[in-house]
Amino acid sequence: MKISKIINFLLSILIILFSILFALFFWTIYQDYNIQDTAKLVDISENQKEIKIAVEQKNETEVLEMEPPTGTKQSNEKNNNVNSNKFYYNQLDSYSKLIYESLEKQKENLKKGTETIRLPEKIKDILEEENIEAIFSAAINAFEYDNPDIYYIDMSKLVLYYESYSTGKYNIYLKKDEQYQNYLNNTFSSEEDIKTAQVKINTIVNEIQANIESLETDYDKILYIHDWITENIKYDETLNKTNRNDIYGAFIEKEVTCGGYAKAFKYLADKLNIDCIIIQGKATSDEKTENHAWNYIKLSNNWYGVDCTWDDPIIIGSNGNEEKQKYYTYFLKGKEAFNNHKPFETFWDTKIKINYPELSNNNYN
Repeated sequence: MKISKIINFLLSILIILFSILFALFFWTIYQDYNIQDTAKLVDISENQKEIKIAVEQKNETEVLEMEPPTGTKQSNEKNNNVNSNKFYYNQLDSYSKLIYESLEKQKENLKKGTETIRLPEKIKDILEEENIEAIFSAAINAFEYDNPDIYYIDMSKLVLYYESYSTGKYNIYLKKDEQYQNYLNNTFSSEEDIKTAQVKINTIVNEIQANIESLETDYDKILYIHDWITENIKYDETLNKTNRNDIYGAFIEKEVTCGGYAKAFKYLADKLNIDCIIIQGKATSDEKTENHAWNYIKLSNNWYGVDCTWDDPIIIGSNGNEEKQKYYTYFLKGKEAFNNHKPFETFWDTKIKINYPELSNNNYN
């Protein structure tokens, strides 16, 4: 009788212990998988560089319009000793740099168009900030302008996605918007397409480099790439070509807008290990001011302005056909000759100031 009671008692204890273990097991699963406090998408618009945050809920989606950032303290001193390959990266705040670095580490995988980019968990510190869209916009634009070889990504197809858990854990990603098959631009549908495109670009660029090899001075090399661009590339007056703003449009389609000219010039200068950066701003001609892109390039320890777009005007000949003529109005010019070109003082639609190198007082002689 006593043995029976003892056995029943022990069984009761075992049942209680198993119940506790069972409850703890499912509580762990609940914590890790089922307690998702927020899941947010941040859309990055290529044209306006605006970001919207959609807060996903079970029954509705709220879209929050965000204000620009307040900016950060930066030196107003001009810096002529810049790393031109990381020029815009060096202007970013610490959070934007983390986003830029994450993209840079996955540079090859971006060619797949579907790769999800894991971001450092430290990014969680800014997820509720009002200027989150500006931080991401600055990082992505800096990455694009420091790396003209990234011609195949449509940034508007990327979204920031994050999940937060009551445990304090965050999963933060850049990934393709679900409404698209990939985040490649419309010219490319696969990594194979990009590999094929790169072979075509390499063929042209290798030919240019072969012609430059016999030139002795950096001045002659810069002159050659300026002339090649203005002689071989045409301005896209339709403003609707997919690659009008990248090096594929410049080297393969040979029809771009100012951004394509500037990226092609930097791409070639980078190949020659000559410091060169892309500048965006406002330019004025014939009393008309418009958004524009051009280059600063370093020669003999001084910086000069180069605008291949405006050195490639459309000339209509006497027979009514377009004719090419060589112009050097905006080739290796100092600050006075380039005073109708005004760089944007801040990153696109943000208040993060950009510290540009100062142009030489004089034109290059």
